[in-house]
Amino acid sequence: TIDAQHRNLFKLANQLVDVSDQDEITRLLMLFFQHVREHFQYEEQFMKQIGYSDYQAHVESHNKMLDKLIDISKKVQLKQWIASEIQSFVDSWVLVHILGEDLKFIGELKAKKVSPG
Repeated sequence: TIDAQHRNLFKLANQLVDVSDQDEITRLLMLFFQHVREHFQYEEQFMKQIGYSDYQAHVESHNKMLDKLIDISKKVQLKQWIASEIQSFVDSWVLVHILGEDLKFIGELKAKKVSPG
């Protein structure tokens, strides 16, 4: 379900911001990126199926977040990453995207009486 995916992503995000080892952050960032991408694909497919009214804006938001994750990944590879930048990304993803945009989507699902996958 989308909620289960969010819980898994929260767990990975918390691990990501708590690590300082280069190899571990590289591993966790790759894992996080993979899970985020899979989650976005699942969510977007579901939104399309139910005819979500704000579908295109939501997809654009996903693409911006993936671009930011790619930027962070490049910095990690170059050993130029800053822990506060990763924390800021996680905070904005959680606060802005999940608690804002995804809840708006859930609201529309409830109004249409559709279960959130």
